Amino acid sequence: MKMSLFISVLCCATSYAIMAQAACVQPPSCAELGFTVDASKCSGAALKCPWDLSKAACKEKEEIEIGSILYGDGTVASGIVTGKTPIGVVFDTANRLALALTDVKKDGTAGSEDMDWSSGYCDTSGLQNCSYSEISSGTNLTPITCGVDGRLNTNVILASSCNGTTYAATATNNYQPAGCTKDFCKKNKWFLPSLRDLQNIYLQKTQIDASLTLLKGYSAQVLSSYYWSSTEGVNIYVWKFGMNGSGRYYSYKNGYTNYVRPVLAF
Repeated sequence: MKMSLFISVLCCATSYAIMAQAACVQPPSCAELGFTVDASKCSGAALKCPWDLSKAACKEKEEIEIGSILYGDGTVASGIVTGKTPIGVVFDTANRLALALTDVKKDGTAGSEDMDWSSGYCDTSGLQNCSYSEISSGTNLTPITCGVDGRLNTNVILASSCNGTTYAATATNNYQPAGCTKDFCKKNKWFLPSLRDLQNIYLQKTQIDASLTLLKGYSAQVLSSYYWSSTEGVNIYVWKFGMNGSGRYYSYKNGYTNYVRPVLAF
């Protein structure tokens, strides 16, 4: 049957005289055979339509942009998708990071509550020290290369004992949004953002705020205040970021309260 179809198509393409004498069999359309995706948008392997290579059967690439909405089933879209529950907004496409739709309280539930970073002080073993020599403070928002892995930082902080109760890291690690249906967004997957993460959130705040406004009812805006990071300074200090435009600053881990916004890798 496949050979007959091929001969019929070849007949139509090469022999007008024969076509005039006998009706050529027309092949089904690419769409009818399941080649429905623009081939340039394929992710990974693709099977292309034999008579139109611009059409393919494949998994389509996710269109991930700053401000895209992350859903509880792991999908990402540029807008609201009916029947799905949003859980975050993309702020870093290179590292596939999204911020939660809300701040968290000490117990990991949704809501804004200022808190100490920890109840004690120490130079956390295994946590990279990022001093003024590595990171300049204030509004000089040059790229940050020290202590940038928020998940790794959070794991080290949670494993430490010398800081006492690690309020900020524990709050983010205990967070789980409603609508999360996959393992990637469950409790223990969210983490305390690094200083680089917080700076990226600030730099992309216009697109992020637009998405958070679109998701009104699910979300809360990032406050114009200071947020804790998981990037340690030296010994008793840790970095925080002012979303009011004041930038990055050193702070004591205890005795100064700031807000916490969980971040997720997807």
